[in-house]
Order: sequence, then C-alpha cells, then structure tokens
Amino acid sequence: MTHGRDSRRTSGATAHRRRPGVALAALWIGIVALVLGVLLVVPYLVRGPLVVLPIAVVVLAGVGVGLAVRARRHAAPAPAASGAMASAVVALLGGAVLLAVFFTSLASLGVDHVEARGQGPKNITAVFSSDGQSREFTWDGDGFAQVATKGPWAEVTVTAPADSADQNVSCQLEWNDELVVEKSGSGSVTCRYDRG
Repeated sequence: MTHGRDSRRTSGATAHRRRPGVALAALWIGIVALVLGVLLVVPYLVRGPLVVLPIAVVVLAGVGVGLAVRARRHAAPAPAASGAMASAVVALLGGAVLLAVFFTSLASLGVDHVEARGQGPKNITAVFSSDGQSREFTWDGDGFAQVATKGPWAEVTVTAPADSADQNVSCQLEWNDELVVEKSGSGSVTCRYDRG
C-alpha cells in the first residue's frame, strides 16, 4: 500500500516540476516590461483615457514579476512559472506596441495634411505645389491630390484645356481636413494657402 502511494507522489511531483530557468526569464522580462510601462504612463497621460493602456502593462508586468518571484522563492510548481512567463511576455508585447504608437505619433507632429481638389471640363490640368515640390496632374473633370507637408504653404492651379479655355474651372485647398481656400474662374484659377 505504501509503495503505491509513494509512486503517485513521485508521478505528481514529476508533472509539476519546478522550472527555475523559466521563472528567472519571466522575472527579467517582467522587470523590463514594468519599467517600460512606467515610462509610458507619463506620455500617455496627455492622451486622456488612453493612459489606461500603459497602466494595464504595468499591472500585467507586476503580476508577472510577482509570480516569478513566488516561483523562485517558494519552490512553486511549473504552472506558476508558466503563468509568470505568460504575464510578463504579454506585458512586454503590449508595452512594445504602445512604444511604437508613441514614436509614430511623435514623428507625425508638425506634419500637415493638404488636399487639393479641382473641377472643370474633361482633361483639366492641375499643378500642385507645396514645400518646394511640384507635381502635375491631368484630371477628367474632377480630381484631387493629397500630400503630407511640413511646409507653410500649398498651391494648386487648375487650367482648362486649350479647346475649353472659356469654361469655368474651380479649385479648393483643404489643410488638415479644413477647407481654407476655394476659387472658381474662367480658363484658369489658382488656390494658394499660406499657413502664416
């Protein structure tokens, strides 16, 4: 009877063996995720309700660190080490995504989105200029072009073809989704916006 009981203990212990390497890795990953989450809380404070996301990273990382410490100190079974690793890895991935979003939004600061539109007879020509660059388009009576610019101005000139020089053409400029200039005239018209 005793022999059967011991063999069950042994097989149970084998199934829940300690995994010190996993616990140690989870501890370090959790610490890195915790530091990353704490550093991300401050920039996300200005984004209002989005501050919840780095706080969630901090909580997940804290759970991972806590489980990893428990697994290492108290000879906890493998599920504790696996839970620590899962929590730490999810926290680190979440922190990495938030960091990428932060740097992407930081890189787009100071970039304005400009859209030029033109209408007129078939085969109108539009010359769109902004920030020292110029592009020419041929549109079928109605067209638009978009550009991201750091420059302080944009301009579009819409011209009717020679055989329709007396027909009306029009242009519009939108600066960061706000209509800032709209003009129309006969033959050719120019819309220019200086941000000031």
